[in-house]
Amino acid sequence: MPASSRKRRVPIADDDDDESTPTQRRQTQVDDDEVDEAEQDHGSGSIAQLSKNLVRYALSCEFSRTPIKRQDIAQKVLGSHSRAFKDVFAAANTHLMDVFGMRMVELPNREKVTLRQKRAAAGSESHAKNSNIWILENILPEKYRSLSVMGPSMTPAPDDGPDLPDLESAYIGLYSTVISLLLLSGGTLSEGKLDRFMKRMNAADTTPIATTDKALTRMAKDGYIVKVKETQGGEELVDYIVGPRGKVEVGKRGVANFARTVYGANVEDLEERLTRSLGLAEDGEANDVDGEAAAAPVLNIERRSGRQQRRGQDPDD
Repeated sequence: MPASSRKRRVPIADDDDDESTPTQRRQTQVDDDEVDEAEQDHGSGSIAQLSKNLVRYALSCEFSRTPIKRQDIAQKVLGSHSRAFKDVFAAANTHLMDVFGMRMVELPNREKVTLRQKRAAAGSESHAKNSNIWILENILPEKYRSLSVMGPSMTPAPDDGPDLPDLESAYIGLYSTVISLLLLSGGTLSEGKLDRFMKRMNAADTTPIATTDKALTRMAKDGYIVKVKETQGGEELVDYIVGPRGKVEVGKRGVANFARTVYGANVEDLEERLTRSLGLAEDGEANDVDGEAAAAPVLNIERRSGRQQRRGQDPDD
């Protein structure tokens, strides 16, 4: 075999023969540590990646008006990293606020209204203070909430016809009106009184989104209102109250702004009526969201000036 075709064997150095200096070995160890930290910061189980997954999950839940439950977060987002819930939740909330102008806010617990519910709550050993259920809340500044910026969307019609109003916008207007009626009427309305209000809006049987019954059922399913049934003296009584999502998404502040928009400057004592109707004086601030509402509905302004004057009757009789 020619000498030029021979392959020279390269001796394998033993660990004991490592000629690298202690400084080089320390630098190698530092580099390895930096790689490990990078994998920890950007890996599938890192806080950064888990928080991004939670942001995606929260946005998808809000699109379908599905409450964001802690149990679902643990199962669908965190997996085996459930102990990192607080860090992941905080990082996701920061990302939502900085990028999307939203934040996750916790829903209040459902009210115990009927006697049966109150007895069950009194006999229960555990009283959960937190619901561990969240929804997304809009935190954009007021200047970005005007109609010129956030006008109602339109659904393109086929065959180049006129655009149709978005049914989602109609639904928002409808549940905002119903929640306003509830809060301005003391926080609760009987089924009969709500039916009379719906008739005055020409929505006794149908609405732009569905029949009246289906629309109210959807509101109850989404948590905007709660239908309360109770039997007294063999008779079934049905009342409606504001649900957890209705308190957070609309609340007293939203109802007050809604009434100001409807009545404008035509009513001199509107603010006083709003204060009494929504119980704002008791809460100490005009922008309060939670809490119980007082009596004296503001909507009596319209009823007394119209139907009651013509018939000389109490509109609720």
